[in-house]
Amino acid sequence: MIQLNKSAEDQLVAFYPEVTPSASIDTVRFNYSQDYDRSSGSFDGAVLSKKQWVVASVSGSVVPANTGQYTLDIYELIAGADLVWNTADVVWDLADTTWNEAGAESVGQLLATERAYISGSNESSLTTYYSPNQNGSYITYNS
Repeated sequence: MIQLNKSAEDQLVAFYPEVTPSASIDTVRFNYSQDYDRSSGSFDGAVLSKKQWVVASVSGSVVPANTGQYTLDIYELIAGADLVWNTADVVWDLADTTWNEAGAESVGQLLATERAYISGSNESSLTTYYSPNQNGSYITYNS
């Protein structure tokens, strides 16, 4: 399970890919869907390592604001600058980009589907009251 926090500046995400990532990929796209209300969207992360595990850096400013359980589909992000004929390390059927559009991005192959818990900005704050006397009592009733 991946854990992300909306208030953290930079955080690391590690996941085990179901397929081998392309050698030239340096960004991944996280397509998210919240399990509670099925809201969805996407954010990107910079790939730091792609040996056995893929490790990406994600900024808290792009993480969804609502706290909850999410499903993340993690894709390779193909930048238009990398789409040079005869040098592109992209499967032809996955490149959904016009070759002459420099700067275009396209979603590549699905690397993994992961569960995530996101701590957002809509959590209620808790107030803790302290007293010098921590005595308390309660009654339990048996039926």
